[in-house]
Amino acid sequence: MSTLITFLGTGQQAIGGYRKANYQFPDGSCRETRYFGLALAEFSGVQTTRILGTSGSMWDALTLEKGDTNGNEALWEQLAKAVSQNTVTQTLLDAVASMLNQSTTQRFELRLIPYGFTEEEQVDILRALTEGLEPGGSIILDVTHGLRHLPMLGLLSIFYLRAATNNNIDAIYYGAFEQTRDNITPALRLDGLLKIYDWIRALESFNKDGDYGIFKDLFIKENLPGEQLAEAAFLERIANASLSSQKLTSTLQKIDLAKDTSPAAKLFLPLLINRTEWRNGGSRAERERRLAIDYLKRHDYLRAAQFGYEALVSENSWGDPNDFDAREASDRQLYDDGKSKSWEMPGNFSTLKNLRNALAHGVMDTNRNDKRSQFIKKLTSNETALQHWLTKTLETR
Repeated sequence: MSTLITFLGTGQQAIGGYRKANYQFPDGSCRETRYFGLALAEFSGVQTTRILGTSGSMWDALTLEKGDTNGNEALWEQLAKAVSQNTVTQTLLDAVASMLNQSTTQRFELRLIPYGFTEEEQVDILRALTEGLEPGGSIILDVTHGLRHLPMLGLLSIFYLRAATNNNIDAIYYGAFEQTRDNITPALRLDGLLKIYDWIRALESFNKDGDYGIFKDLFIKENLPGEQLAEAAFLERIANASLSSQKLTSTLQKIDLAKDTSPAAKLFLPLLINRTEWRNGGSRAERERRLAIDYLKRHDYLRAAQFGYEALVSENSWGDPNDFDAREASDRQLYDDGKSKSWEMPGNFSTLKNLRNALAHGVMDTNRNDKRSQFIKKLTSNETALQHWLTKTLETR
C-alpha cells in the first residue's frame, strides 16, 4: 500500500484557499493546483492520500478544488459553516471523505488533528499520522501546507514510523511557492533529510556501544568499503584490537572526504574518524588502553576490564606482545606480582584479571571470604566504585 501524508492549513477562505501554483516535478511535468498535496498524489500515483487538518482547516476549499461535491451541496454547506466556526468534527470529515471517494479510484482519508500546542496533542497528531498504516507499505510525506509547526511533527512522525514499523519512506516533498519563477513553482525533494537521519541514528548507536559496524550499509551506499569496516568491527568485538586497528586504519585511509562522499557523509565521517582515535596508539598496549578507556566512558565495564587487562599483558610482555607464549608468561608473572600488593591498589593486575572474570561470568565465588574476593564483590556492587577503580587503573602507566 502506498500512502501520501499531507497537511491542510487554515485561513484564506476569501480567495478560495491557497493561491494557485504551477508545480513542476523532478521529471519536468507540471500540475496547476491550489493544494500541492493533490498534485503530488496525482504525480506519485499513490493509492491513498491521507490529509490531516484541524477543526478550522480549509476543508471546504479543498473539496471545491477537487470538484467532487457529487450533488451533495448540503453536506458541503455544512462543512463550510463548520470551517468558519472552527468546529469541524471527524464524523463530518468521514462523510466528506465518502463523498470524495465516490468519483475517484484513489482513496482519500481526512483526519482531524488537534493544533499540537501541548505534548499530549503532539502525540495525538503522531497517532493520526501513523494509525492504520499497513506494515510493509511505502510512504511519501508532503510538508508544504498546514500550521508552521505541523510539518515538523510530520517529519518527526516519519522517524517514528521507521523506528516502530517496517514501512519504507520513499520521499519527502515540499512545494516551494516562494521559489516561483516565470509561473513555475518547483516541487523539491527533501530526501537528504532521511539520509542525514540515517547517519544520526548510526552515530547515536555507535556512541552507545562503540560498534562502528553499524555504519556498514551507509558506507556501501556511499561506495565506501563497508564490508571491510564491518570486518574491523567484528575483530574488535572479539577482543582482537591489534588486527581490528590495522583493518580500521586501512579502511579509513581509503576515504577521500573531498572526492568520495556525499554532503551528509562529509558531515558525519569526521566524527567517526575522530571517535576511533584509539587505533592510532603507537603500540599494541597503548591501543588497547585507549580502547579500554573508550568503553569505560560508555559504561561497558566488561570490555573496559577486558582491554585494560590485555593492555597490561601487552605492555609487560616478555618478547613479542603478539606471541601467545610470551603473553602467557607475562600474565603469570604479573599475576604473581600482584598477589604481593594491596588488592585495592588501582592497577593491580591480579585484581583486574579476577574482576574481568567476575564480569564475564556474572557470578562471584560467594563461599570465599578472602580480601580479594571481598574487594571485587564491593566493586561489582557499586557502579561509582567500579568506575573510579577502573579509571585509576587505566590511567596507571
